[in-house]
Amino acid sequence: MFQRPTHQTRPRLLCAIHQASHYVFGLCAATAIAPALGQSLALEEVIVTATKREASMQDVSVAVTALTDSAIEEAQITSAEDLTRLVPSLNLQKGTNARQSSFVIRGIGTQSFSSAVEPSVSTMVDGVVMGRSGQAFMQLLDIQRVEVLRGPQGTLFGKNATAGVVHIITKDPTEEHSGEVMAGVVEQGEYRGGFSIAGPLSDTLGYRLTASGGSMDDYVDNAFDGGQLNGSDDWTVRGKLRWAATDTLEIKLSGDYGKRSCNCTVRAIRSLDPVPGSEATTDAVLEGLLPVVPGDDNQTVNINKDPFSDWASWGGAMEVNWDLSSHTLTSITAYRGYEVDGYTDDDDQPIDALGFNQYGGSEQTQFTQELRLTSTFDGPFSYVAGLFYFDQTVERQFERQFEFIAGMPGSALADFSVDTDNWAAFGEATWFISDNWRLIAGARYTEDELNYNFRRTTEGFPLALPSTVDPTSGGVDADDLSGKLALQWDYSDRGMTYLSYTQGYKGPALDIIFETRPDTLEKIEPETSEAWELGWKTTLWDSRLQINAALFHATYEEFQAQAFFDPDGVPNCPDDNPNCDPDNAAGSYQLINAGEVVTQGLELDFTALLSERLRVSGGLALIDATIEDYPGGPCSGGQSFRGECPGGLQDLSGGDLPFSPDWKVNLAAAYTIPLQHGFDVVLRGMLRSQDEVQFSMTQDENTLLDGYTVADASIALQDQGGRWEATVYVKNVTDEFYPLGIGSQHQSILPNGYVQTFDKTANRTWGLEMRYRW
Repeated sequence: MFQRPTHQTRPRLLCAIHQASHYVFGLCAATAIAPALGQSLALEEVIVTATKREASMQDVSVAVTALTDSAIEEAQITSAEDLTRLVPSLNLQKGTNARQSSFVIRGIGTQSFSSAVEPSVSTMVDGVVMGRSGQAFMQLLDIQRVEVLRGPQGTLFGKNATAGVVHIITKDPTEEHSGEVMAGVVEQGEYRGGFSIAGPLSDTLGYRLTASGGSMDDYVDNAFDGGQLNGSDDWTVRGKLRWAATDTLEIKLSGDYGKRSCNCTVRAIRSLDPVPGSEATTDAVLEGLLPVVPGDDNQTVNINKDPFSDWASWGGAMEVNWDLSSHTLTSITAYRGYEVDGYTDDDDQPIDALGFNQYGGSEQTQFTQELRLTSTFDGPFSYVAGLFYFDQTVERQFERQFEFIAGMPGSALADFSVDTDNWAAFGEATWFISDNWRLIAGARYTEDELNYNFRRTTEGFPLALPSTVDPTSGGVDADDLSGKLALQWDYSDRGMTYLSYTQGYKGPALDIIFETRPDTLEKIEPETSEAWELGWKTTLWDSRLQINAALFHATYEEFQAQAFFDPDGVPNCPDDNPNCDPDNAAGSYQLINAGEVVTQGLELDFTALLSERLRVSGGLALIDATIEDYPGGPCSGGQSFRGECPGGLQDLSGGDLPFSPDWKVNLAAAYTIPLQHGFDVVLRGMLRSQDEVQFSMTQDENTLLDGYTVADASIALQDQGGRWEATVYVKNVTDEFYPLGIGSQHQSILPNGYVQTFDKTANRTWGLEMRYRW
């Protein structure tokens, strides 16, 4: 008969799991450690906080993937961006700087870089919501686990997340003195190191201090000056204090600071093909690019300006947990800051096309407060209820310079800021109808308010530059009530199935970018979603095999998207075309409600202990992410140049959402060979493969990437006491080149030209990593 864990049995459960989250001082010393000696081979239980309370991943009616610290380390993953290698439903929309990068879950991601748009995938660190997606792209040293929640997560997590949540949970202070030192080297001049130390300062006060850093030499050849680009330097420091003030009151203080600087991300020209009548123009551009020759595998650039991206993130938080006998009251107060500055050679050529340069920087600060009451008593009901407040300010300055236009220079500078206020009341309750059936219901009421200030000044010759805008302010607001209903059947003590209906909400937005015209600025309506999910979780074969599956269907209305609209083909700008700006003849990126999109599919994860020595795991995502209704969609520069978009717009209905392959799979295996004198050799291999993927909302045939397969391998020598380990690894064993993104250039800069971004592991790379623990 199924028996749910109670708050009395929870401490025993926590101590049975290695380095479980939210460890409380003195807890394990007072209870027995399980499992007992002699227990048969079995998978270790994974505890998650996907329902805002600690529970086995196999017991929660949520599609969640939990990546443990060992899984992250074994895959040699050092950055949050690389989590996409382990979760098939998770993809990365890679921008030319951190501000434009974001996660995509089940085909849904943030299709805008406006300062007044909230992320579709909510990213969190230790329970604190990150207001900008780039804040979560941190170095993953001393991580307890990462939880990836898939689908709308409206009733429990921070600001409502329409696509899902990526929650990074760092390790807490420990009862005993402990630590770890890591050092690694990768070919072509890449070095990384870090340490973590933890322990008690007194009987009630503990600490943890973590620091990491890395340096990567440039590895992309620049034919312009014979130099190289795309290197980086970064470092992060994080500290935690935990005070067991009384037997029922725990306070945790944490702070962190991280910084990254790089001359990236460079874009290599992938293709530049002539069309009838443009042969002379194309030949002239190709000649100017020599010795660089565009191609699918081209990784060499020829640019006269070095790109760069500087990133800094910092913050502090206080978490208070107060045991009220039958409830736990939790308060999380946090303040964070984030800065990003960058420059890209926009024409991707060794000349200044049109004499055009642009620079931009952004600063963000946020304050969040969450109060949460969680029931811990026995009985047929359990619940979580809370209040959430979010206050964010994003300030941005962006400049465009034309060095030579009709014999005169010109420039335009835009200063703008956006303030976001969000508060919400949320809750979720579970009714244990019987020993085997549960009914889960939740709701969230949200209020959003956005206010902006905007100014743009123009100097010099005004051709191709936006007009001057005097200081202007305005704002929008919205509210929403969304809910969740789920029915869960625990058909045995080894398996469960559930059916859920969830509503999602993404707040209103404003198109606050460099080209903004406040006199025509319109409110971008909130994005809403409805999702159905049928899930199955089971543990078989004497707890040696774990299988989780989810079948889902989600519809998104008023989908918020941003794309480049080129009005050159729309000379009259009809009244029914809100995407046409007659005062901006060069076109611009614009944010609109694109219409309706649908994502549906099947996800499967498994882990198996085939023997005491062999462990295998993997995942599969079959996802059909489709644009259902988008009649006035944009055209790419290439499509416009080839004359494929009469009128400057096209009907994108039926197209694929970008950054979402129809299928993606990953497999991993580890085989342990015991040696004499207390050592093991561990052989590991990982394979990931995916279908073709479209990188643009425009459905341009030239931004479609064919499917590819990548294999990684490693061999590790480790002592059986778990103190030290040395690993030699090879990433991309078969040297399969694959870009992270493909984009179309504007026809006036690179006619019918396409560029691609890539990272170091797009080529075969070997490395060595060593760890020592105590």
